[in-house]
Amino acid sequence: MISKEAFEDKYRNMPWKRRQVLEAVVGGKTDQEIRDKVLKVYDKSSVRQHISKIYRDFDIEANGHDCRWEIVEIVNTYKPELVAEQALKNYGLSSPRPRADQEIYIERPPIEARCYQEIVKPAALIRIKAPKLMGKTLLIHKIIAHGKKQGYGKVYLNMNHLHFTNLDIFLKSFCLQVGRKLKLSNQLQTYWDDSFFTSVENCTTYFEEYLLDSLKSPLLLCLDNLDRVFHHQEIAEGFLTLLRSWHETGQFDESLKKLRLVVGHATEFYITLDINQSPFNVGLPIDLLEFDAQQVKRFAESYGLTLSVDSVTKLMTMVGGHPYLLSQAFDYLKNHQAADKTLDKLLDDFLDSAPTEAGIYRIHLLSLLTSIEEHPQLLEAVKLLVSTTNPVRLDTNITRNLESIELVQRHGNDCSLRCNLYRQYFSDRILGSRE
Repeated sequence: MISKEAFEDKYRNMPWKRRQVLEAVVGGKTDQEIRDKVLKVYDKSSVRQHISKIYRDFDIEANGHDCRWEIVEIVNTYKPELVAEQALKNYGLSSPRPRADQEIYIERPPIEARCYQEIVKPAALIRIKAPKLMGKTLLIHKIIAHGKKQGYGKVYLNMNHLHFTNLDIFLKSFCLQVGRKLKLSNQLQTYWDDSFFTSVENCTTYFEEYLLDSLKSPLLLCLDNLDRVFHHQEIAEGFLTLLRSWHETGQFDESLKKLRLVVGHATEFYITLDINQSPFNVGLPIDLLEFDAQQVKRFAESYGLTLSVDSVTKLMTMVGGHPYLLSQAFDYLKNHQAADKTLDKLLDDFLDSAPTEAGIYRIHLLSLLTSIEEHPQLLEAVKLLVSTTNPVRLDTNITRNLESIELVQRHGNDCSLRCNLYRQYFSDRILGSRE
């Protein structure tokens, strides 16, 4: 399966019409609907031509066969918000996580209370760090809901949607995205002066004198996937320094006092930046940990499942307390209960197939395998990790990369595979022997 990075690159740079066809396919539209409403042509073969190009984009070997289920499967893995339930049903696929209207949130006290207390402070800054799929976005939306109760304006912005051409274009797209979400018109021509001021200064002016000044209440600005910035030195230096300055200046500046920042990121910040300019040593740091046994039990109950203590232990032995892996397991158990099997027996059968490509984690495991195999250094590191049960000391950058895809957990300066699911799968796939 194509890696997440490759998918995001292909999707972002896909011609507009082809992207519309892709979104229509995963949205459950028929060929006739795509022809009439998307392409607006008479010849249905044009639909097939676009789909053939999508196959090539996503490295799908169709060989004359209809492999649209693979398109749905890939998009369902990396961009599930685009996929309609009907499309999933058509191809016998399940959603990789609860839909927005079905989101299940399990509290991790006292994290939520600390965030709620912090966000009412002028110029607040909350930094949420956790590997991917650990619940950062859900926590951010809980904070947004709390801010809404306070009467705050709110903007949720996924950093993947900005333009990373250079710092000036990035900051302009940032301002326009925030303004659009606040339903404010584009006023860059009025507030952006390239003759005398830097892009960072212009961005601050745009926020202070236009965006924030247009609001009567504080603005809760939530920036998810901040890691995307880390890969661009010039943009990171300018933007991260800007966030730090807004937080500090907001302690006494009346406009910036109205700004409350929440940022979410999966990896450590690794670009050289003056300690006095970094936003990663100020504000409230929040590290999301895996669920404990009681939280796992509550999570199961939210799916209508009553697991015994022994079953919770067995499940956590395989996948730990990882929210995404648990949600997949509970979704499966909920939808495959049968009269001839107890829940505990069903769980045993599930655990037997879990670390294989015949199990429900197939897409997730294949995606991780693809990401690892594309980088020889990561592959060698995983070989080392599966060859021992003891924590291993790896190169700092390799550890950070493996941690960002939630494959490892740290033990001081060392790390180990996060759970037995990964140990068994990669032992078999990489060493040829499943533990």
